[in-house]
Amino acid sequence: MRQILYLGTYERDYPRNALTIKGLRHAGYDVRELHMPVWERQPDKTGRFLRPAALLRFAARMARAYLTLLARLPNALRGVDLVVIGYIGQADMLVFGPLLRLLHRPILFNPLVTLTDTLVEDRALLRPGSLAARLVALIDRLALALADAVLVDTPENGAFLIARFGVPAERLHWLPVGADEDLFRPLAQHRPPEPGQRLRVLFYGKMTPLHDAESIVIAAAHLGRCAEFTVIGQGQTGAAVRGIARILEADNIRFVDWVPFERLPQEIGQTDVVLGIFGDGGKAARVVPNKVYQAMAMGAAIVTRDGPAIRQVLDDGYSALLVPPDDSIALAHALRQLSAPVRRAELGAAAREAFLAIAGLDVQAARLTLVVEALARPAPLAVTEPAK
Repeated sequence: MRQILYLGTYERDYPRNALTIKGLRHAGYDVRELHMPVWERQPDKTGRFLRPAALLRFAARMARAYLTLLARLPNALRGVDLVVIGYIGQADMLVFGPLLRLLHRPILFNPLVTLTDTLVEDRALLRPGSLAARLVALIDRLALALADAVLVDTPENGAFLIARFGVPAERLHWLPVGADEDLFRPLAQHRPPEPGQRLRVLFYGKMTPLHDAESIVIAAAHLGRCAEFTVIGQGQTGAAVRGIARILEADNIRFVDWVPFERLPQEIGQTDVVLGIFGDGGKAARVVPNKVYQAMAMGAAIVTRDGPAIRQVLDDGYSALLVPPDDSIALAHALRQLSAPVRRAELGAAAREAFLAIAGLDVQAARLTLVVEALARPAPLAVTEPAK
């Protein structure tokens, strides 16, 4: 059995890491973890986190983590055929990548997103062309160059890595983010709407430009008493989103700061429609977010923004309703189309079928097997006795 080491300060509970490890184990590999929790202690990676004093404290925690990991690494590498560096792993690649190359251990990088995409192009926390933005781009470029192969969540993000960072196409492997099928599974019975009940609409996620929760609030105001919205999450645009709701007097929205991850299936099961993302940035066009795959796995009706990445997964009008980005009027119109339970059930069933075909655990394991077998160290040749 091949031995795989999942190494670093990766965010252990983040779905991309948890599902990749689960997929590798489902494929029959022995996956060990050598991990120090750092990112888990920093849920908000914007705002105060980016202030100099906070960054210095974080750097000190990272340094301590790396000293511990480096001390344990020699024992952990015994018998290992492949090392995986997970999300958030750019710094891990810079620390461990050169050493692993010297030791002739193949490296599979699972970054999910680049720092450039997040900090510069999506959240606009760094000015394009600034010294800080150029430094972040250099970190991304070096991290990607140290990898023998890179997992990408969509072909469009793969094309971005080729164009922006010069990653050879043959090093890229598409692995959809998927969803935990033990948690996000079709419910035996969704809570049926009561006669005359308003359409129940759910959004959850970090309040960042990628999600464009502002459009959701404006759509809610347009719909008025036709629908009731639950908006779960906080973050960069959270204050602005709530401010817009107050100005528009959108009293059909219930804001919730946070719910445990394990409770999300219950929230989905008690709603009629799950919303995806609606931002108009380049990153939003290239990704299919966790929440969309989670809703697909549960067979929920979905409305999200149109774009090249989502078209690889969902068909407009058949397995989801896709709307133009940053268009609250189009979003409100799409939600009006879902007032009929039969229509929502049709979309949900098709979304579930698409999930199993594209991102189910068996499919993930098969995709990972192809990558691992192409990268892992060749198995030693069996020694046989010469024929007498």
